[in-house]
Amino acid sequence: MKLIKIILCITAPVIVFVLSTYFTISLLLKFQQTTICPDIRGKTVEDARGMTRQKGLNLVVLRYERRNDVPYNHITVQKPDANILTKKGRVVYVIVSEGPELMKTPGFVGLTTEEAQKMFSEKHLVLDKTVMVPSLKTGKVIAQLPAQSSDILEYGKVTLFVGMEPRSYYLMADTKNVNYNELADEFELRGIKYRIHYARGDNSERRGIDYSVPPRTLFASTDEVVINVY
Repeated sequence: MKLIKIILCITAPVIVFVLSTYFTISLLLKFQQTTICPDIRGKTVEDARGMTRQKGLNLVVLRYERRNDVPYNHITVQKPDANILTKKGRVVYVIVSEGPELMKTPGFVGLTTEEAQKMFSEKHLVLDKTVMVPSLKTGKVIAQLPAQSSDILEYGKVTLFVGMEPRSYYLMADTKNVNYNELADEFELRGIKYRIHYARGDNSERRGIDYSVPPRTLFASTDEVVINVY
């Protein structure tokens, strides 16, 4: 009996301590506040700090790294990850891009190609390609991609659409039974560029005629048709 009392005296405090610790931890975990970690990737540090503060979290920048595809001062990586349940008061660690700068696309419309090229150098942008489009505004930029005032990274690429003289198209006649002089008169009437090339110096004993544009073929008004007489 005495042994039992001794054992109870020794184990009772241990049992009480264990149970009290267990219930204390359980209560703390039960009533501990949690929140959803916001997605702050691609946000500026200032915006991300405001978003985490609203969720009861803290923001700490681990380091900056060079990223050519992410604008300066924008977050590239976050821990903990976005949209997961986490404890309020926890620190969200982030990695931030050092550049390039995010800027607004300047307006190229109305400029000549020379003026546009100068602006590319001044604004640190790259001319991706030039697309020629029939327009009365020959030699000037009539459209651009991305549009003016759109967000673009420093040294980003821009496509320009430049006006060129509108073209008319003609269908080459069947020249088999047509006199080349008559066809030349028709070219003259329609304002089509042509040239007659004589293979021999004199005009006697002509054996044949061919054309630089095959019969029943489309050609532009700006193309020159060569009539070879030989």
